Amino acid sequence: MHAIEFRANIKNGTIKIPKEYQAQLINECRVIILQGESSVSIGPRKKRRLTALQITTKDLKFDRDEANER
Repeated sequence: MHAIEFRANIKNGTIKIPKEYQAQLINECRVIILQGESSVSIGPRKKRRLTALQITTKDLKFDRDEANER
């Protein structure tokens, strides 16, 4: 596998492959998109709230040896 690099504009979700590379790409290729940081728009992040989980262990029996076997 070899890499081909070129710059392209995206129009309606389509990237046009330059003519000089079209003959090399006959059937299938892997596409990796690298986008410059200046063109990436990152909105404000939502703060996630942590909630506590309570488990009642009153009627549970714990066997240390059985737990260590797993």
